[in-house]
Amino acid sequence: MLRPAEMVRLTVGVHAVGRDEMIATLHEAGAVELQSVADEESLRQLVTSCHRSQAVPDIASARSRIERTVEVLAVFVPEKNAVVALFSRPPDNKISFPVTNAASALKEAARFSEITDSILALHARDISIAERLGRMDEEEEMLSLLLPFGIEPGRLGGAGFLEVRAGIVPTGECADIDAHLREEMPELAVPFLLCGVGDRPATVVIITHPDASADADRVLRALAFREFTLETAEGTALAGIASIQNERDQLRQEQNKIHVSLKELAQTHLTLLEAMAEELGVMRDREDARPLFGETGSLIVMQGWAKKCDMPRIRELCDRSTGSLSFCTTEPATGAVPSAFDHPHWLAPYGFLTAMFGMPAYGRIDPTLFLAPVLILTFGLMLGDAGYGILLFLIAALLLRGAGHTPGTTHDLAIVLCACGVAGAVFGILMGSFFGNLAPFFGITLPFTVIEPLNDPLSLLILALGIGIVHLNLGFVIAASEHLRCGERRKMLYSEGTWFLLQPCAAVLILSFFGWATFSSLITTVAWAGAVVAIIGILRDNGPLGFFSLTGYLGDWLSYARILALALATSGIAMMINILSGMIAGIGPFFLIVGIIFGIGGHAANLVLQCLGGFIHALRLQYVEFFGRFFDAGGRAFSPFIARRIHTRPQEERDGS
Repeated sequence: MLRPAEMVRLTVGVHAVGRDEMIATLHEAGAVELQSVADEESLRQLVTSCHRSQAVPDIASARSRIERTVEVLAVFVPEKNAVVALFSRPPDNKISFPVTNAASALKEAARFSEITDSILALHARDISIAERLGRMDEEEEMLSLLLPFGIEPGRLGGAGFLEVRAGIVPTGECADIDAHLREEMPELAVPFLLCGVGDRPATVVIITHPDASADADRVLRALAFREFTLETAEGTALAGIASIQNERDQLRQEQNKIHVSLKELAQTHLTLLEAMAEELGVMRDREDARPLFGETGSLIVMQGWAKKCDMPRIRELCDRSTGSLSFCTTEPATGAVPSAFDHPHWLAPYGFLTAMFGMPAYGRIDPTLFLAPVLILTFGLMLGDAGYGILLFLIAALLLRGAGHTPGTTHDLAIVLCACGVAGAVFGILMGSFFGNLAPFFGITLPFTVIEPLNDPLSLLILALGIGIVHLNLGFVIAASEHLRCGERRKMLYSEGTWFLLQPCAAVLILSFFGWATFSSLITTVAWAGAVVAIIGILRDNGPLGFFSLTGYLGDWLSYARILALALATSGIAMMINILSGMIAGIGPFFLIVGIIFGIGGHAANLVLQCLGGFIHALRLQYVEFFGRFFDAGGRAFSPFIARRIHTRPQEERDGS
């Protein structure tokens, strides 16, 4: 609990007959981090690496096709409201397939070939229709611009001694375009201009003799002329527009039918397809792991890292899955050992907060045990309102019931927020705050009030600074114990011993200087001597930069005053909301409702603001002021070989049920 879990280097040997079953069992258990046998010198001479599975390309192809189908159908599933999805429990409709190896997975995936072909064909036709509709919109726009000139679309292009061209000039004032055409066009070219209205571009039709075509083209390029390319070759522009509108109606009807079909298919097949894609992904991971194994004859060798406490379970899984045709050996962990948390159930949810800063190095202190209670304590003091604390607890409980129902970061965060809500409510009672001063508005006096931040801020400041001193010195104690454990007595003396000496001496001198306490001349002299010795030690250890260590420590200590600042902010803003709500409600009967709405909205905003600020600042006290004293965050996170399932459950679970 105080250090990462003890790890061992695991070597597993299994007969080739039981390889697939054992790999599947360990994959589902997620207790071993695989390592290539080629990385181990002692094994490299005895075994050869297994070849990459030939089934991998087929699995990847089948999975890619099904995932593409899932993407198509997902568009036609009504999207849940984000808030509802966050707080509602997801349905437990996991699916189990009769899959034991790559061949059975591919066979199972083949069952979906017909439906995936149908869905992808419908999607392809849908895309084709959408592209055709886009081209038709462009065609209709060009025909509508050509309509005022009375020119049939089929006339555009070369026709004996005349060439007819039409297009738009997207930018520029109409008068400037007209002047440019008249001045620059050759004599054998006749331009016609129709100015656009509003944002519509100017339309230009030009009739030229073939001999003047090149000069006319040069003039048009200077205007960024974009020529019409029409599909309509017969009839008038008006007839072309009518034909386009008729075809568009037919295509939209067909597209609507396709969307209805895809929506129905999504309701009946999306869950199964998502599960099949996930199952293929799990199987792909197993097949990709094969090159990490070694083989010699009929013996398959696997190596990796495992927690020592998990070894009985791993041995039992190996024996059960292979019919005792396997063996497991372990060696003490050496080298680049991965780091894994070793937390009891009540502490485990706080592990992700430590991991956000960094994983503890293997064999070093894991600060999660110290982080959890201090985080809850400081957050509770910063929030310091019973009403807000109760609301936070209820919101976190709903989150735990909904998106946090399954293990993961959301689950852990919900538990942490529940604890923070309880702490906020408890300290709110002790600080006499329930939505600020809402209780006194109704003539209610809260019992058990010990400190009121707005009336007695000095007491809360002293408490906050006292917590800071204890917290910082806890970091020094941990660092000193680590140095002593490693035999670094001299380093401990200069790094932590000097601070243990300086702090009481400085306290005596400061209290004496400000007249807050009186001490005998002997104690004062000893305090001066101790302070000088401590400062010399700090400067000797850090050089001239030791001066900044002194000011830095003072800054770290005063940083705990943020506990008072946030407690005052919570109470002050809540009180202001209550006062303004009362003033609004007192204007008249109608404004009573307005005042209530203002109060609810204001307290909701203050709850979000103070919870967010309190959590961030409470974490900052851990990460900056506390962790900086001792924490070695250079660990590599343990990455087990695990089947990550959301939509499926393993075959053995279905068999067991």
